[in-house]
Amino acid sequence: MEDKLRGRHDKAHHAREELPDEVKNLYEAIAWHLEGAGILSNLDIDLIEMTAYSIYRMRQAREALDKEGLLIKDGEKFVKNPATNIEKDYQKMFWQGCAQLGLSPVSRAKLSK
Repeated sequence: MEDKLRGRHDKAHHAREELPDEVKNLYEAIAWHLEGAGILSNLDIDLIEMTAYSIYRMRQAREALDKEGLLIKDGEKFVKNPATNIEKDYQKMFWQGCAQLGLSPVSRAKLSK
């Protein structure tokens, strides 16, 4: 029954070629873990891609923060670097993707019941 619910998984192993290399690597790492858990499904391709992209964008925002700092100069005053909000937004997407894919400890516990 679980195999029927999971559906096919023949296309979910590899990321689309047009994705940036880092996103492809992240996608394939996530897919590898899902396959190992027996829960990889073609139905999750877009969700895996979104989760991989969220890690990629989160890292880009973190790099900007490391380079520019938490505060940036705006005229005569300092303001919060917009990359802090970008990182936060992508962290939220990342955690949502992980929860949906069964990659968080809580979601794995729910799957094991």
